[in-house]
Amino acid sequence: MNNWNTFRLNRFIPCFLAFTTLLFLILFSRISYAEARPAVADRVIAYSGDLGIKVWTLRIGDRKAQEALVQIEDADHDWNLVIQKMKITRVNDALHYSVSQGNKRHVVLILKQNRGQLFLPNEPDPITLHYSETLSQSGDAQMFLNHYLANKK
Repeated sequence: MNNWNTFRLNRFIPCFLAFTTLLFLILFSRISYAEARPAVADRVIAYSGDLGIKVWTLRIGDRKAQEALVQIEDADHDWNLVIQKMKITRVNDALHYSVSQGNKRHVVLILKQNRGQLFLPNEPDPITLHYSETLSQSGDAQMFLNHYLANKK
């Protein structure tokens, strides 16, 4: 082998090693990032309402963050089966769940004790809700989170 081939080979090996090392670092950082899951409450809290509408709620993140995942089911609305992250604020003894729409916050859900009201955008009347023990027991917090994370991408 002549000196030129030896020179090219000696320059190629370090570049190849650096490239493969960088590729592995990128791959492993993606894998570890994908495994990071936000903390959620142990159980889903569900409500049933007029016309068979169901509302599922699940606290996400630290309790102090005051956020929840909310899904509306069996509603003739664009939000049907969409899981949204909502901000929770306490007003007197009621919890207000809201989303941002542009520069405004829209209160979607107001819960007080075992009752509530659902305010869907562009719908004239609120929907009355009642806590459902049966629905709540059928909910799976980790599966709910899985659906949210899968649809978020």
